[in-house]
Amino acid sequence: MLERERSERPMRGSGRQPLYAAVAELLIEDIASGKYQLSSALPPEQEMTGMYGVSRQTIRQALRVLKERGLISSHPGIGTIVRAQVEKSSTFSAVNSTSDLLHFVGTTEMHSVSRREFQVPAELAGALGCRGGQLMSEATFLRFSPGAELPMSYVLIYVHPRFAKAQEAPLVSNTPIYLRIEQLFNIKVHEIQQDVTATILDDDTAAILNTYQGEAALKITRSFYDLNQTLVQVSISYYPASRYSQSARFRATDTPR
Repeated sequence: MLERERSERPMRGSGRQPLYAAVAELLIEDIASGKYQLSSALPPEQEMTGMYGVSRQTIRQALRVLKERGLISSHPGIGTIVRAQVEKSSTFSAVNSTSDLLHFVGTTEMHSVSRREFQVPAELAGALGCRGGQLMSEATFLRFSPGAELPMSYVLIYVHPRFAKAQEAPLVSNTPIYLRIEQLFNIKVHEIQQDVTATILDDDTAAILNTYQGEAALKITRSFYDLNQTLVQVSISYYPASRYSQSARFRATDTPR
C-alpha cells in the first residue's frame, strides 16, 4: 500500500474507496467550485502531491479519471488544462413522505434501460424480502434532472412477475412504477420503508452512470407495502455524491437542556 504523506488538505477516502478516487473527487469539486477555471492549468503533479498528501502515482491515477470524463487534457510543455466545466450537484428536499416522493419523481425523468425476469440470488433475497431462487421481475432506469447530460442515479425496481406489466413504462417517464401497480391491479400502497446508506460504486454501476469506480454514493432502498403488509415493490437507487444531495430544514421547538 502506498504510504500517505502529510497533507495540507484532509482526505475523505476510506474503506473500499481507492485513494486515487478520493483525490479525483476533490479535484472535481475544485473544478465545480471555480477554483480551477475553464481553460486554466492545474498545478503540476509534484505540487499536487503536497496539496493532497499522496504519491505522484496516485495523482496520475486521479488525473486519468478526470481525463476519461472529458474534464481535462494534457499538453506537452503547457500542462494539464481544464477543458470542461463540472455539472454541479442537484440539491433536492429530503424524501420523507409519499407526497415528497411524488414531488421528487414528478420533477425528474426516468429513462428506461432494461427489463428481465430472474431467480433471486441468496445475497439479494434479504433486501427484496423474498427467498433465494424466487422468480422476480427487474426493471432498471437512469434518473435525470430535465436537461441534464449526466444521470443523477441508477434505479433498480423489483416486483413479483404478476406485476411485471406495470414495469412496461415509456422510454422516458415520471410516473412511479408503484402507482402503475395501483392502477393496473387495484392495489393500494399503504406504507413505504426507506433505508439510506453510504456505499462505493462498483465497476458496473459506475460505468452505467458514466462515472468512475470507487466514487462515494448514496444507496437508497425503498420497500412498498399494501394494507396487509404484503411487499409490493422494492427499489434500490444509487446516487453518486458528485451529482446529488439532499437538503432539509428543521425548526427547533424545544430548547435543549
